Amino acid sequence: MDKIKELFAKNKEIIIPTFVMVCICIVVTLALSLTNSLTKEKIVEIEAKTQNDSMKEVLTADSYDKLSVTYENEKIEYYEAKKDGKTEGYIFVIAEKGYGGDVKVMCAVNTDNTVKSVKVLDATSETPGLGQNTANESFYSQYGGLKKGISVLKSGGSKDANTINAVTGATISSKAVTSAVNKSLDYCGAVIKASESEGK
Repeated sequence: MDKIKELFAKNKEIIIPTFVMVCICIVVTLALSLTNSLTKEKIVEIEAKTQNDSMKEVLTADSYDKLSVTYENEKIEYYEAKKDGKTEGYIFVIAEKGYGGDVKVMCAVNTDNTVKSVKVLDATSETPGLGQNTANESFYSQYGGLKKGISVLKSGGSKDANTINAVTGATISSKAVTSAVNKSLDYCGAVIKASESEGK
């Protein structure tokens, strides 16, 4: 016991600050853990509401049933939008690699597998003033009415040619959005095929 006291007396300038730092770390860790547990449910609730509001924007319906389909051995989740009991279309949420990170896109597809409408949910990782402009309605509204195999041009895009104009100086970001839309159309084709098989 005397040796312990002696050791403490000789090293108290190191032991006391270390003990205090350990206590602070424990308290901060517990506080962060408590904060996360209290806010996690609220964050999930806010994200769900935001996504639901976005779905109403891209395709008006009474209900959005979350379903899945297998496409090339991969399970794809999507939403079936129904109004008055009738299927109005399908909604897909896809993230594609852009210039600075993932670009998250919501695409509503009609039952004839043409694009109903598109909304870029998140392009914050792209370059401000360039790639982030893919989140502007003036860009993503170009996709309405297009079909599978959409191409990106620097200029001269048209619905008749199934092409869209890239955001100036942001071709990579524009192609990321287009890739997400084309994937949605591919996935929707699988959904329609599965529905037709079930109806036989």
